[in-house]
Formats: sequence, C-alpha cells, structure tokens
Amino acid sequence: MVPWLTRALLLNEKQLSLAPADLRGFFADASVALLIVGAAGFLFSVRRWWGRAVGMALVVSFVWLSFAMYEFIAVFDSLYALSHAGFLADSTFVGGSVLHVRHPALVALATALAIAGGAWARPPGHVWWRWWGVALATCVLGQVLVPMSEAQDEWRQRHALQANLSILPASAGVGSAAIRAEIGEVFRGNLRGERWVGPLSDRPNVLLVLIEAASGAHLPSVAAAEGVVSATTMPKLDELAQHHILFTHVVSHQRQTNRGEYGILCGDYPKLLTDQSKMTEQVYGAARRCLPSVLRDEGYATAYIQSAPLGFMLKDQFMRKAGFEELVGDPWFERSYARSDWGVDDKAFFEQSLARVVELHDAERPFFATMLTVGTHHPFTFPDAATAEGARSRQERAFRWADDGLAEFLTQLERHGVLRDTVVIITSDESAGLAQAANRTQKLLSQSWSFVIVMMPDPRAKRIDTLYAHVDTALSVTDLLGLEQQASRFMGRSWFRDYDTPRRVFAGNTYARSVIMWEPSGSAIVCGESFRDCIRSVPVDDRVFGPKRHTKPAPPRERQVLIEVARRTRSGRGDMTEAGALELLTEGTVSVPAAAGKKLLIGGQYLRVPGGATLRVDLDLEVSGDAATIDFHQDVFLNGYEKFVRKGVRVRGGERWRLSYEIGVPEDSSQLVVQLYATTVSGEVAAIEFHEARLSMTAGAVVSPKPTVIQDEISPAGPR
Repeated sequence: MVPWLTRALLLNEKQLSLAPADLRGFFADASVALLIVGAAGFLFSVRRWWGRAVGMALVVSFVWLSFAMYEFIAVFDSLYALSHAGFLADSTFVGGSVLHVRHPALVALATALAIAGGAWARPPGHVWWRWWGVALATCVLGQVLVPMSEAQDEWRQRHALQANLSILPASAGVGSAAIRAEIGEVFRGNLRGERWVGPLSDRPNVLLVLIEAASGAHLPSVAAAEGVVSATTMPKLDELAQHHILFTHVVSHQRQTNRGEYGILCGDYPKLLTDQSKMTEQVYGAARRCLPSVLRDEGYATAYIQSAPLGFMLKDQFMRKAGFEELVGDPWFERSYARSDWGVDDKAFFEQSLARVVELHDAERPFFATMLTVGTHHPFTFPDAATAEGARSRQERAFRWADDGLAEFLTQLERHGVLRDTVVIITSDESAGLAQAANRTQKLLSQSWSFVIVMMPDPRAKRIDTLYAHVDTALSVTDLLGLEQQASRFMGRSWFRDYDTPRRVFAGNTYARSVIMWEPSGSAIVCGESFRDCIRSVPVDDRVFGPKRHTKPAPPRERQVLIEVARRTRSGRGDMTEAGALELLTEGTVSVPAAAGKKLLIGGQYLRVPGGATLRVDLDLEVSGDAATIDFHQDVFLNGYEKFVRKGVRVRGGERWRLSYEIGVPEDSSQLVVQLYATTVSGEVAAIEFHEARLSMTAGAVVSPKPTVIQDEISPAGPR
C-alpha cells in the first residue's frame, strides 16, 4: 500500500487530476510491491529466524525506497535513477536533502506497520500463493492493457524500479561520414557572426552569478511570451531584465550542478548521457583550459564563491584547475537567516559576499568572479518567518527569498560603484523547469530552459529570443572582452553576434535518462538514453517551450545525429589507474567549531573504478586546540555499499592520527566516495592540520576485495 500512498500524495500535492495513465501507474506500483511481498513470503517460508529477519528487512527497505522516490519525484518530476543512489553515502547530500523529509510521521508509521506486520505474519500457505499469483497476473495484465501516454509524465505510469530495469546502453550503430562531418561544427567555436556590441575597452570586470536551478519559466514576462504560467517566480529579476540585455531561450545542457557549471565555465558540452561527470574527470586528468584560466592569464584576479561545502563534487580541486585563484565556501559564511548542510540562505549569501566583491573591485587588477547560490536547492533554505505574496510551496518561497536577496545585492553593487566598470551576467547552473506543464514533453524540455541577463557598464536594453546555450558562455565572455584569439578554444557561438544560419543545440537530462536535440525549426528530437524510442516534438505556434505541440516519430537521420553527438560528449578519462594520486583535500588546516556538529571534511568524489584496480587511501592529520578532542568517522563507499569504515576514533589536541589501507576492486565499479567527518566533542573549537589526504589507484591482479590495513595509529604529534 505504501507506493499507492506516495503516488496519491504526489497527485494531490501537485494538484493533478486523475487520468487513465495514472491507472497504469497504480498497476505498476502493485506489481512491484507484490514481487517484494512474494520475495518476503518465500523468505518467511524458510522457517528460520534469519529468513524472517531478512524478509522484514526487505519490506522495510521497500517502504523507505518508496518514500525516497516520492521525495525525488516531488522535487525533480522524474523517476529516480538507481545510478544516483551513491549520493546517499554523502553526508552533505544526506544532511542537506535526505533528512528533510516532507512526511516524517508517515514514514515512521509505515515503518512501524511493516515491522509489526512482519513480526505477526505466518509463513504463507498454498492458498496465499494462489491468490498472490492471481493478483500479480492481474496487475501485469493491467499494465499491458493501459497504454503508455506521451502526454503524461513517466512517473505517473511506471514504477521507478521498472524504469531502471528497462534502461539499456546506447545503440552501437555508427553514423555516416556525412553525419560525422556535420556534427563537427557542434564542437567548434564560431565567431563568424556580425558583432552588435563590443569589444569592450579598458578591461572591465566580469561577475557571473548562477542562481541554483532557476528557469526561464521563473521570469513572468519570459514565461508569458511562451504561453505558460509558473507558480515559482522571480519578479524583481524579471523587472531588472527589462532594462538590460535579456536572452530568453538559453539551453542548459544537463541536470546537476557539477555538469552545468562545467559547461558554463569550460565552454564544452558536459556528458549528455549518464556517466561520471567531466568535472570529476578534470580533477585527476589533464585539465581542459577553462574561462577562469584564460582570464587569469590575461591579468584578471579570479575568485569562486559559493555557500555550500567546496569538497562536495570535488569543487575545491576542480575550481583550482579551472583557474580560480581564490575559493570561498561554507566555513566562510558565519551569519545566516537559515542554514542547512548545503549552506546558508541566499540573502545571507549575497549580503556577506558583497564585501569580498567590493574588495576585488577596489584592487588594482580587474576581476572575474563566479557566484553560485544554494538556497533554491532542495530542501529550499529560507527563514520560516519569511513570506512572499502568492508563494505557497517551499520552492516558491525560496525563489522569492533569493529574488529579494539578489535585487538588494545588485543595488549595493551600484552604490559601491562596482557596476560602473563591471559586466554582470546572471543565469542558472541548471533548470528546475516548469512544474505545471501541459504535457510530459513540455515538462522535459522546460528542464533545459534557462535564461541569461547581461548588465553592461553602459546599460542598454535588448531582448533576444534566438536559441543560445550555456556552452556559449566562455566564448561569449572572451569575445566581449576582445580576446578572440583565446575564444577559439571554446565551443558554441557568441551571444553578442548575429548569425545568418541557425544551428542545433543539445542537452541531456540524467534524472529523466533522456537526451534532446533542438532543431533550427524550433522542434526538438527527444530520445531515451537507450535511443530505442525517439520522437520529434513540434511546437504548433513557434514557441520553443510552449504547451501546444505535435508529436511524431523522429526521422532516422536526426536520431543518428543525436546519437553521434551524445557519444562525442562522452569523451574523457575513464579511470584513475594511470593518473597518479588524487589529493582528497586542498586545505592544509581546517577549523572545526563544536557548534558546527558533525562536519564533512572530505567527500563527494563519485569516481569510476576499473576492474582489477587496487585503491589506496592515506590519511595523516594532527589535532590542535586547548582541551580539544575530535571524533573522526572515515569510510569508503563503492556502488552505494560500504567497503571500509573507521568510526569513533578520538584524537586529542597534540595528537596525530595516521591511517593507510588498500581495497581491491575485482569488477568495474562506480560511485567511489571517500569520506571523512569530524566532530569536536570537547573544547569550543579544534584545528586539524592535514599532512596527507590522498587516494590512489593502481592496476593489477586483485588478491582480495577485503580491506587491508597498512597503518592505523594515534601518537603524540611531537614538537613543532
């Protein structure tokens, strides 16, 4: 009954009317639930204590999985991909999102009922199995008789476990030479258009502001032009856009911040198919030369500012490799109106970042700074007392809170004279899309719908509805600054030129396991990652993201173009076995206040590991602080399973902890996460000095997958 309960909650909370497709969804839930109950029944039939224990654990796990899928669908409007389960091993993700469940009482009640039912239940007999088979057959038949509908979201028609089992690798077909030549232009920079602004003289500063998950649909005037209405709005940002350069049709290329930021900062398509992100590969492979590196070499001071922990998704190392000289993350923000494990709320983020931006402006060198908000990420961080007219859901209120904070931040920049010689670019890292879409395809397309607002030192108003993309960002900035010789290393087109010929633009959606190609006509080719089923979605009224659309099968040639582009974006380093060691932490000394509670120091790598590799982790750290004691928890997860753990390790001030171990990996694996948490349990604050924090992989025969501890000792730190 739990999958039915969560499905009913979703339909009610999203204010969706029942459709025939929902009947198929209820049949799908029942089919999967009956299989789980059948497996539990088989285990109960063993008539051993362990059979009942494992059966009960299976049912309880299914209850929790059902609520996890509910939470995911509530935020992302797509089915949960099991490839993302590795995030459950990350403390930042767990503390920032997982622990903020919407219905904790329901979760507790369902869990208690599952345990009580398992304790009370008797082993099933022949009659039980007969009716179980009839029920399962009925539900499977119901799914067959109720067809899938392209007009409805996939989650309304399938259970997530079914969807994951149906995903196959991409087609192995190879495109023709003509197709390969055609898509070569996709991966080149194009400055052959006619410039309508710039190049700017006097080397202006550049400030890039990324609003987490903001969409073009969140700007009311932009949404109205597309014939849609979004409950989530940023009216102050929309008003600002009317007085500056506004690009209304900008494609964001992927979901997830590390994929979106990579495309923006490096002028390169992220992987369109679900795989290890290019941001991760850049950390331990030969790094692509990104926009911050180019501007740093041209004499710019470069700074990256976000309120979330920098260690998550290896940003502390990627941003250094990308060319940022200064990194500002979670510990830097001491004040907040509200805070989660993701960081401080957006208003506090902008207020405290202002001083650093003004300092950069007042220095001798021009600056390039990138700012990323986090308050509009689930669980949506804002003070409970905050209100906004017309805003009801947490998401709506969080975006309005961010809108207020950004508006005040820009006002203060003007008062401090920063805007007189600074280009401000406002966009998003990814798009949350349109929650109340007319159909499934429109919702999917809207999840790649972003915008760009450009504020020039000499303000001008211009609205541009041409289709552009986030991959154009790096090339556009270098073109605007007159660095054409540097722009050639980036892909895309310049926002500041007019082009005679339109182009195709591409995107992926790792949550929906889909890839998209926008055609020059405004239609879109949409395929699942298996490329078995592809459609062409044609707007009736030339509105690229509009609700009125015709759907027809995708032509074979267009399908093959999309396959080839998706393949080309997968290029990148596959493993670390020849890359040497990966530094797990770039900071030499970390402060851990007792008030911070359990603090993530290392985590969020999500690496791919080839079969036959041996992992080695080396930690060497020293604790200092008057009467300070730190409790350490160190673990390793692979494919979502714990492979090594050391917890309850207490190190006092003046002591040193050395830990080294190896883990064999016989089969190809993914989602490798090495984590270290610290909690100050005595003293007000403690400092941790890292002498070494390193992960390395070596290829060779794996003797045993069991961990081998090489060193694990606590000793006096010795004189300094």
